[in-house]
Amino acid sequence: MKTTLKAAVVAVAVVAGACGGGGKPVAPPPSAQAAQKPVGVKAVTPATKLEASVLQATGNVRAKQEATLSAEASGTLTKVTVNAGDAVKRGQVLAQLDTSNARLTANQARAAKAAAEAALEGAKTEVERARTLAQSGSLARASLDKAEVGYRQAQAQAEQAAAVLASAQETLRDATLTAPFDGVITTRSRNEGDYVTPGTAIFGLVNPQALEVRAPVPEAFVDRVKVGTIVKGTLNPSGAPFEAKVRSLGAIIDSQTRTVEVLADVLPAKSEGVVLRAGALVELDFSNMMATDDAPGQAGVFLPSQAVNSKGQQGFVWVVQDGKAQRRDVKVERVLPGFVRVVHGLGHEERVVADASLPLQNGVALQVVQ
Repeated sequence: MKTTLKAAVVAVAVVAGACGGGGKPVAPPPSAQAAQKPVGVKAVTPATKLEASVLQATGNVRAKQEATLSAEASGTLTKVTVNAGDAVKRGQVLAQLDTSNARLTANQARAAKAAAEAALEGAKTEVERARTLAQSGSLARASLDKAEVGYRQAQAQAEQAAAVLASAQETLRDATLTAPFDGVITTRSRNEGDYVTPGTAIFGLVNPQALEVRAPVPEAFVDRVKVGTIVKGTLNPSGAPFEAKVRSLGAIIDSQTRTVEVLADVLPAKSEGVVLRAGALVELDFSNMMATDDAPGQAGVFLPSQAVNSKGQQGFVWVVQDGKAQRRDVKVERVLPGFVRVVHGLGHEERVVADASLPLQNGVALQVVQ
């Protein structure tokens, strides 16, 4: 009877232990954990060379000399000498306003200036005579002062008349609209007989021989673009090749696009069949700048940025090894938007989990899916 009771007590103890004393489930043994289903992941193999497409920037062609020519005086257009599409030379007369009123005003101002100059000459003679008499004591001080005042007034009137004439002549010149540089007329918005006022747009003018390319270049490799270097480009969509010389790099980074504006002067075409026009879209290829000795951007071990968990140059990746996850510490540098170059810690033949943000642990079984 004692033996039976002891066995029952042992059985109760075993049951209580299995229930954890409070009805809580007990963690499965290590063998059960190992039998868990593998985690499905996508894996990538590091690239040893970046594709040329990621080293390109899309830009647009624009004219370095482009202007809207507007009227600088009020009046009726009496002559318009060019049409849209016409080539013009610097200084060529493009349009003429009615100048009858302006000429009349200029003639009046010219006559007033002549009268003021004559009056000044008389006042000068008078004050010189008064000064001589005053020195000899033959002229009262009050008379000398009056002559001095008259001379200064004559001077002021002569200066005012000269200013009025200059203004009248400027108005007369403003009635003639000339080309400020060599170029081609792109638009003509007024005709003979139209009345215009200062600021009224009449022509659009562009110099098609002086073109530049504006391209927003990603900040990741803009520092490797040097002023004065030659960049190869292609016209979109024809693919016609051209070359441009980098003229300037922007001083700021666009906070939205994380790009820097690069300006490059279009060089004369080597082939007669290549014609670039302002407004055209082009692709600039910076790959030839990425493989220099001091900027080895094209050679190395490259991964998508998402495959690396990093802060600065230090980080880690998950390597797929024997079907399991293995954390690998790496040193990286950012070379392009969306790509990093692994400087240390990874070989180019290893397979890396494509998303480093997954909650993995060393030894977790993995199943690579496409």
